[in-house]
Amino acid sequence: MRGVGVTSFAVTALLGGGPGAATATTLAATPVPVLSWGPCDGADADDPGDGFECATARVPLDYRRPTGRTIPLAVTRRLAADPAHRTGVLLLHPGGPGNSGVDFARNSYDALPASLRDAFGVVGYDMRGVARSGQVECWNDKEYSAAVDAARGVPGPGALQTAVRQGLDFATACRERSGELVPFVGTGSNAKDIDLLRQALAERNRLRIR
Repeated sequence: MRGVGVTSFAVTALLGGGPGAATATTLAATPVPVLSWGPCDGADADDPGDGFECATARVPLDYRRPTGRTIPLAVTRRLAADPAHRTGVLLLHPGGPGNSGVDFARNSYDALPASLRDAFGVVGYDMRGVARSGQVECWNDKEYSAAVDAARGVPGPGALQTAVRQGLDFATACRERSGELVPFVGTGSNAKDIDLLRQALAERNRLRIR
C-alpha cells in the first residue's frame, strides 16, 4: 500500500485547458451529477469495519459540450467519523497515470490520523479512462511486457530511437483502441471532473486534495 502523506494539504484552484477547456459561462451551465450512494460492488457485507459507500457520477465527455454525451466516474466515500465536528471532505488522489482512486482511498483510509478521519469525509474516484471509469485500452498485457523487455533503461547506441518508436507505437495503439475517449483524457478534463464532484458533494471551499 502506498503511504499517505498528511503533513500538508492544498486547497486547489481547479483550472484546465486542452479538449475539455471551457469558459466560465459554459462551466456554469454544466449539469451537476447526482450521486446515489449505495453498497460498493464486491463489498463484504460481513465486514462492519469497512464503512465505504459507492456511487457513479455522470460527467460530460467533452466540456465544450457540457450538456452532450456523458461518461461515468466511479466514486467512493466514507463519512466523517465524528459528524458533530466535521470540517469538510478530503479527496485522496493517487496521481497517475492509471492508478485507481477508489482503491487508493479505501486502501489508505487506515493510514490517516484519527483526527483527520474524525473531521473529514474521505472520498476517492477513478479518473476518466482509469479502472471502473471506462478503461483506456492501448496495449494488452503481452504487448506491454514485450515493450518493457525491449526498452533501454540507460543511454546508449540506439536507445533514443527505440524510446521514440515505442512511444509512437503506444500512442497509435491508444488512438486505434480508445480513440473516442483519448482526446478527452487529460489534466484539464480531470480538473473539471473534480470541480463537478465538489459540487455534487455539496462542498464550497471545504474540499481538500491530497
